[in-house]
Amino acid sequence: MTVLRFTQADALRCRFGASPLWETMSAVRVLNGSKHRPLYGDWIAAKRDSAAQLDLRGLYAVQPRVGFTPDFLTPPPKASRAKFATEIARVRSTPLEKVHAELVRSRDELKNPGAPDIDKMLNDLAGTRERLADEIEGAWETLIKPDWPLISRVLEDDIAYRGQQLTDAGLAGLFDDLHPTLAWEDDRLLATRYRGEDRDLAGQGLLLVPGVFAWPYLVIVVDPAYHPTLVYPARGAARLWSDAPAPPDPLARLLGRTRATLLVALDPPATTSALATQYNLALATVAEHLSALYDAGLATRRRTGHQVHYRRTEVGQAVIDASVG
Repeated sequence: MTVLRFTQADALRCRFGASPLWETMSAVRVLNGSKHRPLYGDWIAAKRDSAAQLDLRGLYAVQPRVGFTPDFLTPPPKASRAKFATEIARVRSTPLEKVHAELVRSRDELKNPGAPDIDKMLNDLAGTRERLADEIEGAWETLIKPDWPLISRVLEDDIAYRGQQLTDAGLAGLFDDLHPTLAWEDDRLLATRYRGEDRDLAGQGLLLVPGVFAWPYLVIVVDPAYHPTLVYPARGAARLWSDAPAPPDPLARLLGRTRATLLVALDPPATTSALATQYNLALATVAEHLSALYDAGLATRRRTGHQVHYRRTEVGQAVIDASVG
């Protein structure tokens, strides 16, 4: 178990962030352990040929399935919407003493099978730092950047939803729904199946980072050299890697196929732009159908910042349930 202890100041300083660097590293981990990550089978198949052109041996060595991955490769994002160029520059500027310490820990913790490769890395720390950064950058350009508009929309949707949870139900309501291994108890966040040091947040707050490649795991950064960070699976990530569910035929005959498709798609909640991209529809078309669903009481909507999220109502769910018997 890992325990994060909150003060009143920490409760006020929790914030969300999205990180293309984290997504890239998580995607590499998925490739390296594909048989343990069935959710991403379609994505792995789609990227197999392009991934085969990448040299990721260094990253594979320092990302054991069980054990420590160097934190300097994924420093917690400083901005709420970090840019990859900014994040990879931080990796390239990591002090060499930190590179050395974290590589040694990755090598020695839980008998990392990549230990022989890490031994070679330790002979040229500056070169290793550049090599690992180059591998990350290659993975970003090939695996993540082409899909980043879609990925970032899922992250934005999740952040909007979680932010509303935090507003409506506080930290207890947020953490009770964030991951099944998390529990909120007496101003402490308990990660019941996570192996790591406990940490007093001491007024820094907690950075919450959703990840589409995180499922089904959590990552918690507790090293005092970094801002306390929790990376968790983003809601709706599965819709990126599999075909969207088709509406039942009776529902399509009742509402029309496009409108029925959008009603079925409103779980998790989604924005007009996200649905337009997902289904290759014009924004105006999606907006018209969502407005009709809203007027009929089948969907509800809520504004969060500059975005409006639509969600099925209980009546909308009942109509879907009735159409499938």
